[in-house]
Order: sequence, then structure tokens, then C-alpha cells
Amino acid sequence: MRMFQITEDDLSELERVLPELCEAVTMRPDATPRQRTQFRQIQKIVVNVRWNYGPPGAGVEIIPADDLHESE
Repeated sequence: MRMFQITEDDLSELERVLPELCEAVTMRPDATPRQRTQFRQIQKIVVNVRWNYGPPGAGVEIIPADDLHESE
């Protein structure tokens, strides 16, 4: 997988402009459900980039701290 970099300033600008653009387009009477869905997808991607794709998913093994000392 290739990784790309977005600078902090560019990401901030995307986060600022995207909601305004989304509202302007989706509030139009001729906006389609597909367009609304596409804007939600774009917003989700920007949020994922900001938060580094969120906390780890279910594939993470949790090892309680108490188990570390049982073998001593």
C-alpha cells in the first residue's frame, strides 16, 4: 500500500472548506442522494486522515497488565 502525506495546513484547509462546500451542494434542490453520499464519504476520509484512521480495530489483542507479573 502506498502512503501519501497531507500537510497540517492543507488538512486544516480541507476541514474548513469541505463542510461549506458540502452544504452548498447538498442543499440544492437538484442534489441527488448519490451526491450526498459521496460528500459524506469525502468527509469520512478527511476525518480518518486527521485521526490516523482511528483507534485500532478488533484485531488487537489486549493483554491485561496483571498477566505480565504472573510468570515471575
